[in-house]
Amino acid sequence: MILRVPNIAGLCIALVIAASPGALAAPSKPAGNVIVARPGGDALLIWDASSDVAAIVANKTPDSDANALLERDATKILASSLSKLDKDATTVTVRVIYNKTGAVSPVYGSATFAGVERYATLKVSAKDATSDRDRWRELGDTAPLPAWLAYAVIGELPQR
Repeated sequence: MILRVPNIAGLCIALVIAASPGALAAPSKPAGNVIVARPGGDALLIWDASSDVAAIVANKTPDSDANALLERDATKILASSLSKLDKDATTVTVRVIYNKTGAVSPVYGSATFAGVERYATLKVSAKDATSDRDRWRELGDTAPLPAWLAYAVIGELPQR
């Protein structure tokens, strides 16, 4: 009978990875569906940020902090969606939208749909985005975003 002794170093590495599964994982993409509305030319991505906005309302996050969160998450959406764009794209715009809710329906006991709010746009040169100018895709959550990422608020957040 042959008895095999596990490689101690390999076992230790496996335990460290198992104890911290996010340590080697790529940054997670924010919640919400992303639609590639136009993959080439002036490319357009539409991100449904309803989950983020619901958390902002529930936490009563101030507008400046909420805006910064949505801008950072829009850059993560951009980074995770670049592979879906055509090589001939010249610019990429991420349109940040969310579903507005209305009064609670007495029949169903849940909030009614009150339309879609276009909250913001994030626009960038496709060349800068795909070349990872200034290593923008690897920036930490507190690092300032590059100035060439043009983020503009065009709508309003719900009342809190």
